[in-house]
Amino acid sequence: MGAKVLVIAPHPDDETLGAGGTLLRHIASGDEVYWCVVTHAFADSTEAYCKERMLMIEKVSRAYGFAKYFLLGFPAAALETVPMRRIIDALSKVIQEIKPEIVYSVGDSDVNTDHDVVYRALMVATKPVYTPFIQEILLYEVPSSTNWAFPEKSVRFQPNIFVDISRFIERKITIMRYFGEEIKTFPHARSEEGVTALAIFRGVQVGITQAEGFRLIRKMIR
Repeated sequence: MGAKVLVIAPHPDDETLGAGGTLLRHIASGDEVYWCVVTHAFADSTEAYCKERMLMIEKVSRAYGFAKYFLLGFPAAALETVPMRRIIDALSKVIQEIKPEIVYSVGDSDVNTDHDVVYRALMVATKPVYTPFIQEILLYEVPSSTNWAFPEKSVRFQPNIFVDISRFIERKITIMRYFGEEIKTFPHARSEEGVTALAIFRGVQVGITQAEGFRLIRKMIR
């Protein structure tokens, strides 16, 4: 039986930009991968926009083959206005339902307020005494959020785990396209070329073709 894996995304597309190849690799290996999207749309989004986002999320989930996805429904670009306890409780509920062995999340290195809030909430929701089933917590980088941060933040993301995604990079790029206008044109960091270049860069750091880099912040060996 494969491992249970939870990927937490402040916004739908973060998980693909930062860890898409690794998630595809997990699924190909027989692991159960669950997707938790913290925000859904902007507070002033139209009903039509929200429906479009829901269709996109369902399409992406099917493309990966996620075991299940969770939508917490908080407003995008406004998480700092939501009481932290509500976000912690929502994340905790998902974590306790799944009981994942491996958790992927954004970290504290990004120039994005929603990412900061999610990271801080996750650290509370994954206290070891309440989540003894979690064996690893890894942080992923998000092009245009991690690499655009000022030095005092961006230097924090120094990957110490590298995952070979050479067999999955093309599928990752295909799934990226499902996000439509969220994917930009080159030379934007969130372009197809930008994401591919980052994969090549992380790969050559460890002598492989393409990789995704992660910062391991907790590992439990029992």
